[in-house]
Amino acid sequence: MTNGGSPVVVEVAARIDFGGGWTDTPPYSIERGGTVLNAAVTLRGAYPIVAEGEWLAEPRLILESRDIDATLEPATAGEVLSYANPADPFALLKAALVLHGLVPADSDPQAPMAAIMCRHHGRGLRLSTQTSIPRGSGLGTSSIMAGAVLACLARLSGTSPLGEGGDGQSTAMSALFDAVLTLEQMLTTGGGWQDQVGGLVGGVKLATTAPGLPQRIRVEPAALAPATRAALAERLLLVYTGQQRLAKNLLRAVMGRWMARDPEMVAILREIARLALAMRAALEAGDLDQFGALIGEHWEINKRMDPGCTNPFIDGLMDAMRPLMCGAKLAGAGGGGFAIVIARAGVSAQGMEERLARLYPGTPVAVWPCAIPDEGMKIRG
Repeated sequence: MTNGGSPVVVEVAARIDFGGGWTDTPPYSIERGGTVLNAAVTLRGAYPIVAEGEWLAEPRLILESRDIDATLEPATAGEVLSYANPADPFALLKAALVLHGLVPADSDPQAPMAAIMCRHHGRGLRLSTQTSIPRGSGLGTSSIMAGAVLACLARLSGTSPLGEGGDGQSTAMSALFDAVLTLEQMLTTGGGWQDQVGGLVGGVKLATTAPGLPQRIRVEPAALAPATRAALAERLLLVYTGQQRLAKNLLRAVMGRWMARDPEMVAILREIARLALAMRAALEAGDLDQFGALIGEHWEINKRMDPGCTNPFIDGLMDAMRPLMCGAKLAGAGGGGFAIVIARAGVSAQGMEERLARLYPGTPVAVWPCAIPDEGMKIRG
């Protein structure tokens, strides 16, 4: 098969949420505004979320999921238009193609895909995704992958010069945030805006929105002194628990309690927004011990919000790490995936790794090397 142009490769960081997660989720964010402190993160020295696309000379649409070594070549438009199936490994790619207009939403479901590619583009397309993050990680993979795919399609189509502005708030980037929200509604998964902001924009940043629609996301990089950056690079650890996230229907449950004005949930959401601001203040003051303690405080609140976010294994792992850390919480909604850990001063990643290897032999529990990059997204081609 001849190539119709150079491939476009979009590499994006994962997201670690320090504080304020849930306040970015409608309807709370629409009523009260959102406040989240998070960071982009590379894993094992690489950007872990990748989307790649290239035009083909032949009028074919080829979708690839390299994670599961699967390929789909839709024969008709209807195969692409049926994207609202969460069990479909190609659902995200299909929805992105429709949202971007490469497969028009009003296409005849029986129309041959080759005819649609010829009529609208005069060529074919290969689109693939790959991630090196375990399933159920809590690192925002799905939303960030949506951003990577949409950025890839935009670069291929020449419709938007997507790239990260100095503060992550370029018009193109804001449009990409909004497009990810739309795509998630198409997929019926819902959710807020913090995941895509966390991965697509580099560094540690506070992301906020005011109440109302549309949600305009303001991204403010945390002002970290060089010494604080260096210390955070040493003391921030990502510990893989070996478990998939167990929370189910949690979004509906949490926001349902908010809409019912459950007094505890109202208080919890107010408190985690405060914690996000307090965490930024601790970082900007260079107080990593306090920063770690606030992360631990956030974890205790998460467990009040949803007791199902933890289990005896996770509780035991937190206890096992306690002598070597200032605080920790599970990434995302909890129940598995990765623990975000702030180690005590002088404790190395190797020291934590040795302790966990001794206490959890023969298990996947391990420290994964991570770093906070200045750029959240890199585009080649």
